[in-house]
Amino acid sequence: MPSLLSNDAASCITVSERMIALGTHDGTVHLLDYQGNQVKEFAAHTATVNELSFDAIGEFIGSCSDDGSVVVNSLYSDEKERFDFHRPMKAVALDPDYAQKPSRRFVAGGLAGQLVLHGKTWFGNREQILHSQEGPIHAVKWRTSLIAWANDVGVKVYDTASNQRLTYIGRPRGSPRAELIRPNLVWQDDTYLVIGWGDSVKVAAIRTRDFDKLVPNRNSGSKYVEIVAAFETQYHISGIAPYEDALVILAYLPEREAKLPDSPDGVPSRQVHAQRPEVRIVSWQNEELTRDALPIHGYEHYKAKDYVLAHAPFSGSSSAGGQWTDGDEPLYYIVSPKDVVIARPRDADDHVNWLLEHNWHEKALAAVQAGKARKELLDEVGSRYLDHLILERQYAQAAALCPKLLRGSAAAWERCVFQFAQLRQLPALAPHIPTSNPQLRDTAYEVVLNALITNPAFHKQALSIIKSWPSTIYSVPAITTAIELQLSTSANSPPLQEALAELYLLNNQYEKALSIFVELMQPKVFDFIEEHNLYDSLHDKVLPLMQLDGKRAVTLLVQHLSGIPPVEVVSQLQRAGADNKYRHLLHLYLHELFEKDPNAGKDFHGLQVELYADYEPRLLLPFLRSSHYYSLDKAYDVCTRRSLTRERVFILGRMGNSREALSLIIKQLKDMEEAVEFVAAQHDDDLWEELINQSVSNPQMIGALLELTVGNIDPLHLVSKVPNGMQIPRLRDRLVKIVTDYRTETSLRHGCNNILKADCVNLSVRYLFEARQAIFVGSRDEGGTNKRAQSMGLSKLPSQGGTTTAMTGGSGKCCICFDPVALQNVSVVAFFCTHVYHVTCLAESSDNSQADVFNAKANSLPNGVPVRAYQENGDKHTHENDRSGLRCILCTTAAAASRRKS
Repeated sequence: MPSLLSNDAASCITVSERMIALGTHDGTVHLLDYQGNQVKEFAAHTATVNELSFDAIGEFIGSCSDDGSVVVNSLYSDEKERFDFHRPMKAVALDPDYAQKPSRRFVAGGLAGQLVLHGKTWFGNREQILHSQEGPIHAVKWRTSLIAWANDVGVKVYDTASNQRLTYIGRPRGSPRAELIRPNLVWQDDTYLVIGWGDSVKVAAIRTRDFDKLVPNRNSGSKYVEIVAAFETQYHISGIAPYEDALVILAYLPEREAKLPDSPDGVPSRQVHAQRPEVRIVSWQNEELTRDALPIHGYEHYKAKDYVLAHAPFSGSSSAGGQWTDGDEPLYYIVSPKDVVIARPRDADDHVNWLLEHNWHEKALAAVQAGKARKELLDEVGSRYLDHLILERQYAQAAALCPKLLRGSAAAWERCVFQFAQLRQLPALAPHIPTSNPQLRDTAYEVVLNALITNPAFHKQALSIIKSWPSTIYSVPAITTAIELQLSTSANSPPLQEALAELYLLNNQYEKALSIFVELMQPKVFDFIEEHNLYDSLHDKVLPLMQLDGKRAVTLLVQHLSGIPPVEVVSQLQRAGADNKYRHLLHLYLHELFEKDPNAGKDFHGLQVELYADYEPRLLLPFLRSSHYYSLDKAYDVCTRRSLTRERVFILGRMGNSREALSLIIKQLKDMEEAVEFVAAQHDDDLWEELINQSVSNPQMIGALLELTVGNIDPLHLVSKVPNGMQIPRLRDRLVKIVTDYRTETSLRHGCNNILKADCVNLSVRYLFEARQAIFVGSRDEGGTNKRAQSMGLSKLPSQGGTTTAMTGGSGKCCICFDPVALQNVSVVAFFCTHVYHVTCLAESSDNSQADVFNAKANSLPNGVPVRAYQENGDKHTHENDRSGLRCILCTTAAAASRRKS
């Protein structure tokens, strides 16, 4: 197409279903396909081609020219006809059925002012003048049997079927002459004619009358024209065509004046320039739906008549109803002298391309992601968008878009990584690089990490990425070596050190990681130590742990004494705290150590005395009482320097200097209750006298001592020491209290004595009954002896095997026959009073009556108290033994004799 118009200029255009015809100012007709490739050309005229017309099936094309001729050429044969009218011809239209009918009719008109219908008959060519004498014919269009044309007066419609003119539509008022802005006629379908003239648009509908009984003279079936839409525009109409239920208008905007430099004679100069033409889609109610400016070269110098608008014909002609069938693409052709612009309804792809051309990449990307365009465009749009952002140095925004644009392509991601690496902008891309789906090669990840490691400004980002990225996607030893090298050649960077610690963790190098965490004073170090059992690695880290969190460090060190002995902890704190900076931490440690095991830190109890005195004096006295591993003299000096009186009192008491301790209590503490407690704890009567002597001169002290004398001091002795005439506060009440307390004390003593006497009697009675019990020694299966024993109640006695020598504590002789019990093979009865009897001797010693007398007398005590009352307090075994009635003869006889004497 550019080659056709390089040496010529386009003047008109028409479109058929198969091809495009383009007329030029040199009189040539070019036939083109829809891609703009030339198919054929006709050198039909010697002057400007004003109009072109295809028949319905696109086999013939007619053209008219300023040379006064009309030429009809066959597209598929050599048939050609030329008709000369001797005046410039401005419009021509072939019969839609030109190829099918032998009449070969066409209609043409021009400056002669005649509209001529030309055809063939049996007798030759025949011309019929359809209209004349109203000025030049500017445009003509033929549809079915209807011919519409425009002249200087207006638009008329002629029906060749009835050979009648149907209507006349007047020229819009105020419209420019047709030579300046020619009228435009287009059939939308078989019934609608669209007229665009100047700045006026009218739509005429061809109607058919129905039979009307009320008007019998009117012919039924006759046609008439009705204007169904009309409006005016703010621009001139250079072309018009239908589009669905709207209209496509080629708008020629009003011209603008450009002020030029004044001429030499001082007259202002002005030059008129045309504006860029526009394609507008408007409804029949003049509602503008859209507009587009056309990229026409040299538009500033063109007039409205220099533009032509044509559209591809509707498929099926009259049956299409003014619409394109499904699958057909509506095409419009705008012709200027040097350009042919193809216009089509914009689809999503066009919209995306248009956005890209105007550098609205973000909107283009949004349109593709919303599914409004082909998915294949996403890669192109994304690539161009990234290139645009990188060119504009908007690296952060470009990096943020990469996940959307590159998606799951590992190769695309790797290219992007190396591109950002060349631009030194990897820190912007690093947070968006995927670690899976897709996973890149380990080289790509290492390039990113090395870029962050070598730039101190991005060490924090390197730490974050090392924490978040899986360790399997890059070489941990390689990155570890890179960080170690960076730290050795530059200043310490806490984020980079922490990153190195994280890498040590990945390599299970916990001790190295611990050293870094301690150096960085990380709060998590204590949990880390417990989690990985790193107590043996703390020997050189006592001070940093103390500085980080003294309480947790103390607890940790005390709980693991076997790994970190106290002497090591104390020595480190003392060396580091030469200026007493860490004495408080030392105090915390030793105190916690003493609470857990008082002997674990005994070597430092002397130091601990000073620490308690400095930081927690309230705990010093309990410590002094609990420990025995400190120097009393040094402890006393410490307490003296810090005026700790109670602690001094305790130390003096432990040193044996009770009098000086008592003097401190009385003179400095002035606490008589504490003084009394101190003296009572010493168990020294002379100290009581010292207390009285030091208090007697002070009425307050002596008064307080009076209240505390009961149970400690003889009140009479204390009162006798009080000087005559001394005024003692509340003396009467205190004396009453002394008397009352004394009476209470006396009553308590008397009650206690009674209780003591009753306990002695009860215990004596129990001993008596225990002593009166007998034990049967020997076998109960002895013949006659056993029967005699049963008659005496010996079967109820407890039995004891073995020899009698072990059972008797006396001479081992029978108290009746005085023979050793071992000489006779006879059972023995032994009493706890150490008396022993042969069973036979005991049975024969007395008769039953005498035994009853003894038993009756023995059942009472000398004071007349019944024995049974005391037996109730005895145990069950004692009571059962008493039922046998068996008593030691010697003891019973002696008791009876004693009662008789009394």
